[in-house]
Amino acid sequence: MKKINATIIILFSLISLGCNSQNKETYWRIETIYRADKKPFIGLTAANMDEIADYNFHFIKKNDTLHFDLPEKFQVDIKNFKRLKQMKIVNKDYYEMYDLEFSGDKFLVKFKDNATNSDSKNTIIEFKAITKEEYAKDIAKEIAYQKDITSKMDALKLDLEKHPQIVLNPTKKMPTKVDSLIANTGEEILLYTPANIQLKESGDLKNEVFGNIKVGTFKDHSMIYDVVHEGEDYGLKQLTIWLSTDSSAFNIDDFLAKKLNTYTFKREKNSIVGYDIGFDEETNQAVINSFFTLKYIKSGDTHVFIYGDVNRSKIKNYPNATEMNKILNFNYQLSENITLKNN
Repeated sequence: MKKINATIIILFSLISLGCNSQNKETYWRIETIYRADKKPFIGLTAANMDEIADYNFHFIKKNDTLHFDLPEKFQVDIKNFKRLKQMKIVNKDYYEMYDLEFSGDKFLVKFKDNATNSDSKNTIIEFKAITKEEYAKDIAKEIAYQKDITSKMDALKLDLEKHPQIVLNPTKKMPTKVDSLIANTGEEILLYTPANIQLKESGDLKNEVFGNIKVGTFKDHSMIYDVVHEGEDYGLKQLTIWLSTDSSAFNIDDFLAKKLNTYTFKREKNSIVGYDIGFDEETNQAVINSFFTLKYIKSGDTHVFIYGDVNRSKIKNYPNATEMNKILNFNYQLSENITLKNN
């Protein structure tokens, strides 16, 4: 009888330990990102990896679910964790996740970076286990930091109302011709365009997000056309036409409402000019990331975005508002002279 009782006690103890083990919470934060072959990231790839690290991922593992608190609150079921998109890493559809692994105090998320020209595309995001106290301290620090950023960006917007940095020239009517663009579905879009430009299908790696619509080199439903001007070439700062047959609707009011870092300088119906505002970690100040112009046209089932972004990172000797305004006005004048030809 004693042996039976002892056996029952042991079984209950094992069940209890198993339940406690299953219900145990562990705390994790992003530690580093690296290539599987340990070679350094270079160029645009390095910037993209820094961007992922800046998300400052923190999550609590409970049973088979990861409860993220940073960069925002969301959950991921480990059994169904198949894509980096589930980690809210947006606009990176060319990252192909192929494995994940918990090993001691490390959690590894492995993916192929199909956008790189490096010999090894295999890339690893490494998370590290930390204490509950460390986790709480990190979250409190991040909340305070985000409040400081918001305060400084709001102050910049108020300053731009009083002291605008954009100087927009009056619109000039240009001679036009008719250009035919082809969407990915084969739909033809006829546009009146300035006579001194050509439209060329882009072969460069480009990606943009307009509301719920993603347009880019590796995106479904997408086509991209560069605006080529015989006399002036501003490279990546120059106007581009983005086509998408995504079934999502686009509303410019919703776009502006959700684009919290976008501040409008001028708007006329579906055409806007404004600033993209960001935060400079080195100076700890809110800054103007870019001057941009955006015009939206709907042609049949195709969304047409005419977009030019004069980013400060691509301007020599920044701050250089004179140079940024020069390119912005070039893009704006072309954009305002591009219209849909009614069939």
